[in-house]
Amino acid sequence: MPQQLIYTSAPRGVIAGRSGHCTVARSAAMREALMLQLEKLSYYQHLSLSGGQERPIYCCRLLDIRGSRYHVVSRIRDAGLDFTGRTNFLAHHLVFAPEEVRQFASPPAILLNWSGWVNAWNKEPELFGSEDWSSLASIRRASIPAVQWQQLTGDAVNGYGLLETRAGAAFRADDVSDEQLLALFAESLELLEMRDPRRDFRVSAWQYTFTTSMQEQDNPADFRWRCLHSDNPAANRFAGPDCRALSEVRIARVSNEEAIFARSGRQPPQFVQPLQNVSSAPGDTVRFRVKAEGVPAPAYQWFTVDRTGRPQPIPNATSDELVVQNPPFGVSRYAVRASNSEGETMSDVIALSVEQKGVAPTIHQTNQKPIAPAPPTTPPVKSADDIERQRQRLEAEKAQEKPPGKWPYMIFGVLILIGLAGLFALHGRNPQKPTEKTVQRHGTNIEMSNVTGTSNITLKDLRKAPAPVQTEIKEAPVTNEKPFAFPASANPAWPAGWIQKPIGSVTYEHADCTMNNPPVFNLSTACEGIRVDGDSFFFVYRTNSGGEFQASLPTYRSDSAQPWRSGIGIMVRESESPTSAFLFIGAGWDSGILAFRREAKNAFFHTNAVLKQWPVIVKFKKQDDRIVAAYSFDHQTWISFEGYELPAQKSSLVGFAAWSGNASNRITSRFVLLSSLESSANRN
Repeated sequence: MPQQLIYTSAPRGVIAGRSGHCTVARSAAMREALMLQLEKLSYYQHLSLSGGQERPIYCCRLLDIRGSRYHVVSRIRDAGLDFTGRTNFLAHHLVFAPEEVRQFASPPAILLNWSGWVNAWNKEPELFGSEDWSSLASIRRASIPAVQWQQLTGDAVNGYGLLETRAGAAFRADDVSDEQLLALFAESLELLEMRDPRRDFRVSAWQYTFTTSMQEQDNPADFRWRCLHSDNPAANRFAGPDCRALSEVRIARVSNEEAIFARSGRQPPQFVQPLQNVSSAPGDTVRFRVKAEGVPAPAYQWFTVDRTGRPQPIPNATSDELVVQNPPFGVSRYAVRASNSEGETMSDVIALSVEQKGVAPTIHQTNQKPIAPAPPTTPPVKSADDIERQRQRLEAEKAQEKPPGKWPYMIFGVLILIGLAGLFALHGRNPQKPTEKTVQRHGTNIEMSNVTGTSNITLKDLRKAPAPVQTEIKEAPVTNEKPFAFPASANPAWPAGWIQKPIGSVTYEHADCTMNNPPVFNLSTACEGIRVDGDSFFFVYRTNSGGEFQASLPTYRSDSAQPWRSGIGIMVRESESPTSAFLFIGAGWDSGILAFRREAKNAFFHTNAVLKQWPVIVKFKKQDDRIVAAYSFDHQTWISFEGYELPAQKSSLVGFAAWSGNASNRITSRFVLLSSLESSANRN
């Protein structure tokens, strides 16, 4: 642990202390050499004798003693008059070994916040043997954003300017208090997190030596940052041609991420480009790409996940992309963690399914082998004599037959008419229906801060993710349709029973309806979206009366710089409460097909699938006493998510939902109503 030494100009001499398990100056000879060196640095210039102001000296040095380096943090201050009537001072030093500094706050933060600094000393010299360093280890690091630099210069990013100054730069500090000066130094050293090329800024911060007020006996080479006061005779001696006021320090260069860090502080990572399940063929190279936002920029670690949900780190897989070469046959599972100094978040578990080309995996597979067709047989060849004998036999049999009467023909005709009538009746009662497929995907029970396109899960949640089963979809060509603009509707004609309602906190809402055939609903809104702890979205709905509710989502326009957090779709909901149970299916900008479900006990689920093209058709369909969500691209093949359903209640609300991802930017969306639960109730 650190070692401390207290020196006073009174005859009592040097007071030194160390802990029982000391990592500084292990030998007696080294301790003696260190104490002698610190005694040389223990001087104080009484400015009151020359009409100046007495102020404490706060400084940080690097000492090299017999080939060993030490970090010394010192506070030197006036101590009044001693018993002989002479001026007195108190020099208190803390000494750290290089291997210790990473666990502590930066030197200016220690000087500003440590409660162990002594203000008086009248004891005999003694060696401390049982120091409690918990107060030193518990000092909080400087806060970010850089509020002191904001107050002093008008912009927090100027704190980087102090890091950019040359070594040995001098600053005038007459207009800055000692406490504010230390706070400015501490904030700049925290900003070093974005500038340190070694990515070990906790250690690098201890390389920035400084003093809050230069004294005439100081060696300028001891300090990288030197502060001067005009009432100190040393000011003229140490002020160089580039000396300027500390309040005039400005940034020379800054990146967008550095500016956000200085002005807004650290931000935990959030996934903005979620992972998707992938199907591949043997021998292919598969790439998974993910994107997370955070300040500082997040670091990544990829994992493989076994069937029990246990993650295993993949060596050297620490970028935003995972390349899987020659993936194993069958289903393998992956997840990625994004982390920075503010926190970490784990992605959903996604699956890589490897199948033979041209073979689509099905939900229920059997081990039955296909029956091979029988090989073709060669017809027998007859001779001319055989053919003649057969002809004569047939002519003799025909001559013996009597011509049939009229009744057999009449009976045969009646039977044909009856059969045709039955076929027509059967065809009318059993029209051809579109096929519907069910896909089971990773609908894990997840607690998320904001699930508009991404989620935060823990390793515990990874154990709940079942293996997904893919269903091959005939992909239609992707359209290049541009985002559209909706015409304004001066007098919107609302269908009977429809209501527009902001759920939660919505900063902008507008809706109108064009009564075409089918009707078109136009929604524009600005709000954050669906959350675990409460929803914020724009809802246009009517009371659910059972049956099927189907709509087409052509596409939508977003004014947001982060459109991937937005979403549109259809929702059936128990009430207007932000925490109500609901079922949603729709689409996100980059998140593909989205499905959300909240149960009555606030259990929250979400999943997604690949968005093949716009438009996408979504629907709720009543099955027995449940409402099930499904989607399609061609009105023929419908795909649903296993487990994404709610009890069918006539008192529930059903309609269109939209959110932009934040309260500042808007999205504009279009919904084409194809069928309603009420109109199709008789068909189910």
